[in-house]
Amino acid sequence: MLPASADFDRVRRGANARYDSQQPLAVARCASATDVVTALAFARQQKLAFTARSGGHSYLGGSTGTGLLIDVGAMDSVQLEGERATVGAGAKLVDVYDTLISAGRCIPSGSCVSVGISGITLGGGIGVLDRAYGLTCDTLLSARVVTADGQQLECSDTQRPDLFWALRGGGGGQVALVTSLSFQTHAVAPLAQFGASFALSELPAVMAAWQAWPQTLPDAVWAQLALSTQGVYLRGVAIGDVAAMQPHWNGLLARIGRTPGDAFLVARSYRDVMLGDCMAFSRAQCHLPSQNASGQLGRVAMAASSDYFDAPLNAAGINALGAALQQRRDSGRAGAVLLNLMGGAIARVAPDATAFAHRRALFSAQYLAELPVGTTAATLDEAATWTHGMRATMQAWSSGGAYVNYLDGLISKPAEVYYGANLARLRQVKQAYDPLGLFKALPDLA
Repeated sequence: MLPASADFDRVRRGANARYDSQQPLAVARCASATDVVTALAFARQQKLAFTARSGGHSYLGGSTGTGLLIDVGAMDSVQLEGERATVGAGAKLVDVYDTLISAGRCIPSGSCVSVGISGITLGGGIGVLDRAYGLTCDTLLSARVVTADGQQLECSDTQRPDLFWALRGGGGGQVALVTSLSFQTHAVAPLAQFGASFALSELPAVMAAWQAWPQTLPDAVWAQLALSTQGVYLRGVAIGDVAAMQPHWNGLLARIGRTPGDAFLVARSYRDVMLGDCMAFSRAQCHLPSQNASGQLGRVAMAASSDYFDAPLNAAGINALGAALQQRRDSGRAGAVLLNLMGGAIARVAPDATAFAHRRALFSAQYLAELPVGTTAATLDEAATWTHGMRATMQAWSSGGAYVNYLDGLISKPAEVYYGANLARLRQVKQAYDPLGLFKALPDLA
């Protein structure tokens, strides 16, 4: 597609409207691995800058650009054979969830259903069932890729294990372009969903109880604290029925010291939880407009950063977090912090077993500012400064690491922060499979 094409403007736009001003020279809409080889060869021969897109959700606009956009979105097939699912590189989570759940199987992954399966898997894959089943990359059995020299290769634990290691947490577009992924699935099961709202002033009691909860919590339970300038929302999902979850939920509320009027614990189907608001849409509608002409999902302009915490916050750390949100509220600007419990199956994988290094974290943090499409660049730059600044605010208590799927362009040494002790090995794999540095993703591994 060229800029004069009728649908070019719709297709070129990624999920983050902050980067709408970046217009590619052309979009190569690949329908097969052979198309990917052709597009990559053309970019190489013409010395064109290029970027690859699965879902278009790169926080820093890394799935758009001003050169050639290699879009694998049409490669969205999902096939299940026994317990093994083989998924095209361009499938979105809605495609994966809808197909697999209909067959009674699924994989652990994220809650934003328009995210591309390749991007979330290659960065690790935090999701609402990861304490029970692991990160998305932990269920990866094999992958097919196109390398910088145009070869189509298969990799797994037994075939090119070094490349397979790098694909599990090394980030998208770093070493090769993925064309398909094969996963170990799990059987769907009944779920229980819970939640409750608290005032921002109650953060010390809520945070203290929440971060201590895993000491008695089964791995089948995941929970999040969504902190905003308006208050604190505690929510989560448990595998199993309400009766099994009730004592854990009651115990948490008792430790907090208050049961809010909106507190709930209800039985939900697996499909309802994983597809969320998309239950009201058709599958085609449950996409971004750039992904499907019928897509009805909205876009935002946003900035974000992240942290990992290997130990509970003390009183000073909790107060620092609350004070930062209070100041943000007083300034009249948008800001939120999402804290996700980790541990469980995530921690049962050694930190050096995959490129994802943050296995010892008790919980992760995403510092986030979401604003309407059309927000000025100055406002978005200020939001990026605030989200990045939260890392400095919390550095006395964090591990210093960050999540490569939540890219922050203001981190001074990003590769060290995202990959930690795994960086040296990741650079070795990069040198072996992309010696000329054709793939220039963020953060740069060169």
